Amino acid sequence: MIKISDNKASEKLKVDIYVPLDACACEWDKFMNRVFVELTPYIKHIDYDTKNLNSEEARKLNLRNNCVVIDGEKKFSSSFILKKELPKLLKNKGLI
Repeated sequence: MIKISDNKASEKLKVDIYVPLDACACEWDKFMNRVFVELTPYIKHIDYDTKNLNSEEARKLNLRNNCVVIDGEKKFSSSFILKKELPKLLKNKGLI
């Protein structure tokens, strides 16, 4: 008998939110709020993580400002662009 594993996490869109976690929240809370306004309608299709903008990982991605990185490739520094592109990315991945 062949068992097929159903890995739901791999079927989700990977979203990393980079903000300066070692700075005052007042520097990034509005950005986080705007990002989550856009993510919330699709949250069941998204696997998200908040990461430090002042980290080696962020430097390797050449990030200098608050940013959302999708699937380790696409970078969005504006919630307005994220709002426009997120449905397209989810459709391309076959999630909606």
